[in-house]
Amino acid sequence: MCGICGVTSLSGEPADRAVVARMRAALAHRGPDDEGEHFDAGLGLGFRRLSILDLPGGHQPMSTPDGGLTIVFNGEIYNHLELRKGLADSGTAFKTRSDTETLLHLFDRHGTGALRMLNGMFALAVWDARRRELVLARDPIGVKPLYWCQEGGRVAFSSELRSLLAGGFGRGWDPEGVLDYLAFAKAHAPRTVASGVRKLKPAHFLVINPSGVREERYWALPPRPAREPGLEEAVETLDRLLYEAVAGNTIADVPVGVFLSGGVDSALVAALMTRRFGPGKVKTFSVGFSGAGRGVDESAHARAVAAHLGTDHHELILPADVLSKLDESIGLLDEPIGDSAILPTYLLARFAREDVKVVLTGEGADELFAGYDRHKAAWLSGWVKSLPPWAAALAAPVARRLGKGRLFDRIPFSDATDWAQAQAHAEAGVLAEVLGPEWKARVRPGPPDWAAAFAGMDGLNDALAFDLGTVLPDALLMKADKSTMRASLEARVPFLDKPVVEYAACLPAGHKIRLFKGKYALRRVAGRYLPAQIVWRRKHGFIVPWESWVRSPVNALVRGLVYGTGFMANGIFDAAEVRLRYERLIAGDRGVDAGLFFRIAILGLWAESLEKEGVRL
Repeated sequence: MCGICGVTSLSGEPADRAVVARMRAALAHRGPDDEGEHFDAGLGLGFRRLSILDLPGGHQPMSTPDGGLTIVFNGEIYNHLELRKGLADSGTAFKTRSDTETLLHLFDRHGTGALRMLNGMFALAVWDARRRELVLARDPIGVKPLYWCQEGGRVAFSSELRSLLAGGFGRGWDPEGVLDYLAFAKAHAPRTVASGVRKLKPAHFLVINPSGVREERYWALPPRPAREPGLEEAVETLDRLLYEAVAGNTIADVPVGVFLSGGVDSALVAALMTRRFGPGKVKTFSVGFSGAGRGVDESAHARAVAAHLGTDHHELILPADVLSKLDESIGLLDEPIGDSAILPTYLLARFAREDVKVVLTGEGADELFAGYDRHKAAWLSGWVKSLPPWAAALAAPVARRLGKGRLFDRIPFSDATDWAQAQAHAEAGVLAEVLGPEWKARVRPGPPDWAAAFAGMDGLNDALAFDLGTVLPDALLMKADKSTMRASLEARVPFLDKPVVEYAACLPAGHKIRLFKGKYALRRVAGRYLPAQIVWRRKHGFIVPWESWVRSPVNALVRGLVYGTGFMANGIFDAAEVRLRYERLIAGDRGVDAGLFFRIAILGLWAESLEKEGVRL
C-alpha cells in the first residue's frame, strides 16, 4: 500500500521538481517506509511506500531493464503469482518478488490489456518513455482512489486530493461537487468539491500523450447467465470463492488482522481466516463506546465472535462523545464525506497499527448481497413490476406499506435516477433555502445527472449494481481508505475480490433476499462457521451518535463554525438563514434537518483544516 503522484506536460516541458516534492510529502502517511521519484522529459513521478510484500525489493518507481516503462503503483494484486508464472514461462526474467514488477512486465507485454487480467485493488501510473505516454488506471470497484487535474498543458494526479492541492492544483470550490456532497453526503465520481479536480471512475483508465487525454472503461459486471445456480450450489460456490479471496488477501510479509464489528460480514471474514490459520493465530480488532446505550455499542457482539473463533482479540473503547474531538482529526478527511464513523474508524486503525500492518474488513458484502433496508424496497419494486398491469396496480400500495421512507413510498421505481433521488439526504428545495444567492441559482430540482449512466431499475440486482458503482466507491471505500491510510495501515476487502463480485452479480434476487431477510445466501455460508445468533442477527451498522452531537447547545465546534467570520463568509451559505435554523436546532425543533447541519459542519471543518495547512479554496 502506497501513495503515488505525478505531473506530466502534454508539450514535453520539464516537470517542476518542487511541485512533485510537495505532492509527495503530503502523502507521507500513506507510505512512511520508503520514497522515490522519477523524472523524464515532460514527466515527474513521486512515490511513498508502506512496505507489505517483498520488503527489501519493492522500491518504486520501478522501470524495465531498458528504461522503456516506469511504474508507480498503490495497492495489491492478489493473482500476481499466477500472472508472474505465465510471464516467467514465456521468458520474462524477474529481479524481485513484488507484485509491482509483475505489473510492470505485464504492461510491457500487453499494454492496457493487462488491466483486464488483474484481480486486486490498485491505482497506478505507467509511463511509456518511447511513446511519451502516461496511463493512469483505477481498480474495477474503486477500492483505491485516484485524483487527477488538467490545467492548461499539464496533467497532475495523486492518491489524495490534498496532495494535488499541496501542489497548487485545483484551487477554488466546485459548485456541482459541493451541492452533490450536501445532498448525498459525498461527491460522486468524477466530481470532487475542488474546482478542476476529478476522481478517476472505477474500472477506467486515462491515456495522456501529446495528442491529449483519453478515458476508457476496461471492465463491467458480467451479463446474467442463461442458467442461474440453485441456492445450494450458490452457497457451495460462495464458500469456496470467499475462502480463496480471504486466502489471497492474507498474502503479506507483515502481520495481518481483521476489523471485527460483531456483524455477520466481518465475522465471516474472521472465521475464514481462522479456518486458514487456525485458532489463536488470527488477530481481531473492534471498537466500542463507553457509556453508550444499547444499539450504539456493538463491542459485546464482536467479543462473542472472537471467543467463538478463538481469535487474539483487541478492543478499543472510546468515549461516547468521541465527536467532540472531531476538529483535531478532521485532517484525516482527504475529501469531505458525511459519515460520522470515519473518526472512530481512524482511531481503530491507529490502535490496530500497533500490532499489524494489514487488516481485512467486511466492506462490500451489503452491496453485493442486499444487506440494507433499501434493497428490500428494490426487491419489492422488482416483484411489483413483474406482475401483469392489473395485478401490479393492486400490489404496489401493499408493497409500499411493508417499509418506511421515501424508497418504499416510490415503489415501483421507474429507473435508476428515481432510485438515486430517493436516496438523497436533502431535497433541492431545502438546500436552496440555506445557500447564498449565487449558489442558490445553481440548484437543479430533479434527479442527479450522474445517475443517468446506470441502466433502468427493474429490480434488486439493478439496485445492487447501482450501489456498487456509487455508494460503495464514493463513500464507504473512501472512508475505509482515508481513515486506515492516515494511520499507515493497509485495509483489504475480500468481499470485493473480482471473482466474488462477478459471481454475486449473477445470482438471482431470491438467493439474496428470502423471507424478507437480506444476505440470505451469504448467511447460509456463515452458518457453516458461526452460531445462529450471529448469523441471523439484524443488521446494525457502525453507529456513532452524531445527531445528539450536532443538536447539543454546548457544541463549541459547530457554534464556532456557524457564527464565525471565516467559512460562513465565503458565499456558499446564507449565513443569517443558517444561524436562524441552528438556533431552532439546538432548541429542540425536530423540523430542522440535523443531518444537513452535520454535513455543513464537516465541510466547514475540512475547509478550516486546509487553511491551517496553507491551502485556501
